[in-house]
Amino acid sequence: MKKQFWLAVTCLLLALSGEAQNLNVFCEDDAQVLGPDGKFTGMDIEIVSEIQRRVGNTDQIQLVPWTRGMKYLDSEPNTLLFSMARTKERNKLYNWIGPISEVSYGFYAKADSKIVINSLDDAKKVASIGVYRNDIRDQFLTREGFTNLDRGNNNFLNLKKLMVGRDVVIASSSFGIIGETKRAGYSLSDVKFLYTFLKSQIYIAASQKTDPKVIGNWNAALESMKTDGTLKKIFMKYSPEQELPGPEITTF
Repeated sequence: MKKQFWLAVTCLLLALSGEAQNLNVFCEDDAQVLGPDGKFTGMDIEIVSEIQRRVGNTDQIQLVPWTRGMKYLDSEPNTLLFSMARTKERNKLYNWIGPISEVSYGFYAKADSKIVINSLDDAKKVASIGVYRNDIRDQFLTREGFTNLDRGNNNFLNLKKLMVGRDVVIASSSFGIIGETKRAGYSLSDVKFLYTFLKSQIYIAASQKTDPKVIGNWNAALESMKTDGTLKKIFMKYSPEQELPGPEITTF
């Protein structure tokens, strides 16, 4: 009972403190799903919206292409972009709110494909691999020496290219592949998983000149969501098989 009381007090104080300034809140437009009401929704948007409610922030979430969101994140103060994998290369470039989830990235092929991938070396021999330009998959595989990457502007188009035979495999996430197949007019049974090549924690990234008080308030609100079970309820709604994120990883 005492624990619930202090949780309520914390949320009330966060809401009363509000945000000292307006925020630019960007979400990757390829990462969410169009709901029956015509509005975009999804696990990450619901998590961020609940954080906003708890801290008293009313800034609109703006859906933008990933490259545009990154441009704002790299150049504008008080700017947030979600959802971003936290990597060694990115760790010191931004401030971090989270983790809000954890994800596995792997290679996927058409369900009737005979291809077998058991290692990165196997994948390097594939004719073409569809990847999302400049995101963690592209960056990781490029760093590993892949020269067979077919870079696309979003994962939705990559999935469509896979299904019509323009790419042999695509690099997707364990959660993202669900929405990608649905948006492209297919089902999850139309593709098959081949091999996991990377795991990462996922965060809301904040630009360097974002007010530290904002970052602290948002992290405190997220922690209260974990403690009172709200985060788990959101996970159960969108991805019941996915485990809640573990402790924040800060060293790489």
